Amino acid sequence: MKTKSMSFSILLLFSVIITLGACKTAQTKKEEDPNFLGNYPPQSLGAAHLNIVKRFTNDLIPRDISFVFEPRSNSLKFHHKLMSDNIWVYLSKQNRAEMRNAINAYLDAFSKQALTPEGAKKKGAFGTSDILMTWGIFGSAHEAAPTLRYDYQFITPQRPYFILATATTKGKGGGNSPAIRIAVSPAQCEDLRAVLNEEGLMAIVDDLKADYDKFDTNKQQKKSDADNAAVKEEQKPFDQF
Repeated sequence: MKTKSMSFSILLLFSVIITLGACKTAQTKKEEDPNFLGNYPPQSLGAAHLNIVKRFTNDLIPRDISFVFEPRSNSLKFHHKLMSDNIWVYLSKQNRAEMRNAINAYLDAFSKQALTPEGAKKKGAFGTSDILMTWGIFGSAHEAAPTLRYDYQFITPQRPYFILATATTKGKGGGNSPAIRIAVSPAQCEDLRAVLNEEGLMAIVDDLKADYDKFDTNKQQKKSDADNAAVKEEQKPFDQF
């Protein structure tokens, strides 16, 4: 009986050691992940008023495209609804750089009036990104890894729009991802560039860290009082010294 009890104690201790080691390893891996910016909740960046357009038409359909930044994975995702599906497109740091470069190339070509109907037939005229997409009626039930293309399309002869497009792609567990086609005007590209601004995203992380690390309000008040007293001292008339 004593031998059984001792064996059970050794087994329990061994299990605890393994569990603690696994937790420590998981925590270490997370902290070493270059994409991990902090264990902060997702941050809504608001919505942009853009349009979707069908592949073989020039009819613009208004859509609100909402943006969310996830510090845990350094991912910027945008959402819109198409038919009955809620669609999320995830942009890594590399994807964001690729999209910024594509927007810049499009705006440069637009300003030089270098966009042509012939060039609009080319897929990925301004590059591509390998992205993650999730979709579903009620949430992100399905997942695929389509290629996001940066095209352009003449909605009218005077209005070539920047296009974010994907083709249907086989998803995990079966089913095809939706094909998306989002049209962005030159003016709207400026709004998109603001959301994609890397310094702005990192400033969000810094603000979150400052807010979550707040602790001693008295200390902050004392510092503020001391600063105010120093200012008043400097502002005294000369004859009061």
